[in-house]
Amino acid sequence: MVGVQRLEASRGSYAYVVEGPEPVLVDTSLPGRAAAMLDELREWGGTVRHIVVTHYDVDHMGNVVPLADALGAAVWLPADDVPYMIGNKPKPGVKRLIGAVIRPPVPGKFQPLAHGGEVGPVRAVASPGHTPGHTAYRTDGALFAGDALSTRGGRIIAMPAILSWNRQVETESRRQLLDGFHGWIFPAHGEPLRWTQEA
Repeated sequence: MVGVQRLEASRGSYAYVVEGPEPVLVDTSLPGRAAAMLDELREWGGTVRHIVVTHYDVDHMGNVVPLADALGAAVWLPADDVPYMIGNKPKPGVKRLIGAVIRPPVPGKFQPLAHGGEVGPVRAVASPGHTPGHTAYRTDGALFAGDALSTRGGRIIAMPAILSWNRQVETESRRQLLDGFHGWIFPAHGEPLRWTQEA
């Protein structure tokens, strides 16, 4: 498995660095944490080349702009969530209210990333349900799940239904993500979990 660094400054909505020749930062946590995350990245000592985001929620998009500016990193956003991120479509459900109160800036320059697209060591995997365009990321022996699933007490759990765009679709996405997967799951919410099909 590639090396993975969890940024403790992102506690509560974790961001991860996926190491390799072109290191990738997966998600950017809640707004206001950029300075602490940058300090932690300096301690890590590598150079993040890319930032990928799993979906449009504020606790994942919160520091995209300041981190991309400070790191000089390319930004990749999940293609099917881009219309909601840039305001061309209203966010569904309770997230429309959240988005009216807190709306992190979208970088002026980014690349949409569709299912199967590769950035550095990770590959985008469509996992809609939590949001219409939710995207998880896979690499050898690791799954960066965003909010497609969470963990608690060594078990996989679903996010609260009120936060889901489509619960049925979300359940099917979770099943597909786990089908045949063996390795480490790195969720935004919860602790990393070693998973085998029998777990």
